[in-house]
Formats: sequence, C-alpha cells, structure tokens
Amino acid sequence: MSLRLLVFLGSTREGRMGENVAKCVINMLREKEHQADLVDPLMMQDGHIHQPLHFMKNQDEAPEWMKTTHASIQAANGFVIVTPEYNSTLPPALTSIMDHFPPASYRHKPCAIVTYSMGSFGGIRSAAAARPLLSELGMVSTPSVCVIPQVMGKFDSEGVCSDERIQKNLAKVVSEIQWYAEAIEEKKKVSGVPS
Repeated sequence: MSLRLLVFLGSTREGRMGENVAKCVINMLREKEHQADLVDPLMMQDGHIHQPLHFMKNQDEAPEWMKTTHASIQAANGFVIVTPEYNSTLPPALTSIMDHFPPASYRHKPCAIVTYSMGSFGGIRSAAAARPLLSELGMVSTPSVCVIPQVMGKFDSEGVCSDERIQKNLAKVVSEIQWYAEAIEEKKKVSGVPS
C-alpha cells in the first residue's frame, strides 16, 4: 500500500540540523514508495499565525499555504515529527504550526517521533513532551522513537546519514509508521472510525 505521509519539521533556527534529518526520513519513506512531503514552520508568514484555521470565520480568507497544508494533513495517512529540544520541551514553532489546524484532521492517524540535539541526550525530553500533544490532536504515537545525539556532521545536505546506529533506528521508525498507517487504513475500510 502506498501511503501519504507528512514530515513536520520542528525548528526555524538559522543553521538548523533538522532539515538534513528530515531529508533522510523523507528519502527512506520514498524508498518504500510512499509519498512523503515536508511541513516546514518557516512557511508561516513572519513565524506567527494569529488565528487557527478552525476558528476563522471564513476559512477561504486563510493564507494559501495554510489551506494547502490543511488539505495535505487531511489527506495524509500518517505523520513524522522531526524536532530538536528547546528548554527541555518541544520548540514553539512545531507546536504552533500543528495547533493551528483542526484536531479532527489528525484524528485516527499515527505519528512517529524523531528527535535530535547537539548534546548527548538527543532531544529525548522533547519526545516525552510530544506524546501528550499528539494524543490531544487525536493521533496514535508509534512506540519507537529515534533519538539522535550529537547530530552535527551525521547527516549531509542531501539527508545521507553516516551513522549506522542512527540508520537502523530511523529504519525502525519508518517501518513502524508504515505498519501503523497501513493497519489503521485497513481497519477504516472495514468499519470506519469510532464516532
């Protein structure tokens, strides 16, 4: 089954490492013949959205990128977040972009978690902070998390990873998001979603 998957990038900082990590994840998903696209918080005008899409009186007046991203979220079979850790939690850019779309658009879909940092913990605290957010948005977070410590120099600009352990962990995350997305899609065909 070919899946439609979105990869949410968590950082907007100059020189961010997440772009290279996200490219690696997208490449791995595409190698399995899935459609994989990036959702980058830099697409938000001036980094801020003043009104969530689902609270707008007229959604037709939403910025074009917002309408396009919402359609992609609705059409997706699953998600992957690729995020650093800021102050022991998720970066505001990630929560902002995800929170500005209706939870119903994410509901009953899986989400995998990939974290990274320049330090030795690999952003693990942001992974712990992500699970309640994903649950509140109605997603099922997959069991495995790929934690990437000391990310500098482990990925090139094309997303090629030079670390065998990280490659194996990313492959496990990709395998799980595929399994969960396929299983949920098959169940939806049989009995729809809970009401």
